[in-house]
Amino acid sequence: MHVYAPGATGYRIITLSIAPQPHVRTLPLRYPASEIYHFVPLNERVPVYQKPCTLLMDVVPEATAEARKALTGKNELVVTGTLEYQACDDKLCYNPVSLPLSWKVALEGFVPGAPQPAQR
Repeated sequence: MHVYAPGATGYRIITLSIAPQPHVRTLPLRYPASEIYHFVPLNERVPVYQKPCTLLMDVVPEATAEARKALTGKNELVVTGTLEYQACDDKLCYNPVSLPLSWKVALEGFVPGAPQPAQR
């Protein structure tokens, strides 16, 4: 079983998108190294992930005065997004999947960019 990695043309590449929300920005999605899969029936070589892998995307609260004010008193952010992929094996490609996801991210009592208490 595999999913397609960036660089595969003509196939649905696995991707993660995060829903926009005020005072939060996302950094570009980072992919791990892929491997080349040889699909014998079409004599194609495409980049894929055949083993468990991790896609990374930083979600960052903004450090503006407006953002600090809006996030004051909140102890978590709810981040929502969608994972899209199409899994295939040696004989069959399954229907594409669009999987909704959500995470609760702790703010841990501070907002980046805000003055922090002095260290003792």
